[in-house]
Formats: sequence, C-alpha cells, structure tokens
Amino acid sequence: MNDVLPDLLEEMVYLLKQQGADPLESKLRALRIESICDCGDENCASFATAVEVKVANYVELQSMEGQVIIDLNADDEICFIEVLGRPDVKYLLEEFYDAQS
Repeated sequence: MNDVLPDLLEEMVYLLKQQGADPLESKLRALRIESICDCGDENCASFATAVEVKVANYVELQSMEGQVIIDLNADDEICFIEVLGRPDVKYLLEEFYDAQS
C-alpha cells in the first residue's frame, strides 16, 4: 500500500492516532493491495487488503475529505479499506493497476 498510496497511508496513520486506535498502525503499514473494488461507483476508490473479505467490525476515520473506513475481519485483521469521495486516491489506484496490465 505504501508504494501506491503513501499519502493516504500517512493520513490514515495520523487519523488512527487521533482516534486512539494506534494498535492498527503496524497492521496498516504492512498491508498490500490485493484488488480494487469493482462496484462501478464513480466516487469509490475502495480496495481489498486480503484475499477473502469478511467484515466483522470497522473503524471509521474522521478524514477532512471524503470518507475512509477500515474494515476488520473476525480476527481484527484489516481486510478492506473503504474510500469514498477521494478522486486523488481513485486516480492513483487506476494508474497503478493500468501500469500492471
């Protein structure tokens, strides 16, 4: 994730600390993007960070722009990052995946 979205990663780490959810920081820094959301919503820049996504809990971050939600599975591992209303993130994800094709 750090290779593709370093600014979003640092923003999320900062917001986690502000909300007292610091334990997720190391997990967040170690994430890889497995796939991008294919919902087709023009405002969606969400992505999976696990092969299997089964959401049991979530942490909604108080971002200045758009909406950012960290989805956790039953083992409290991050499995999906919901990003809505962030064209900057969508652009970077699309550029990365276009380059991979």
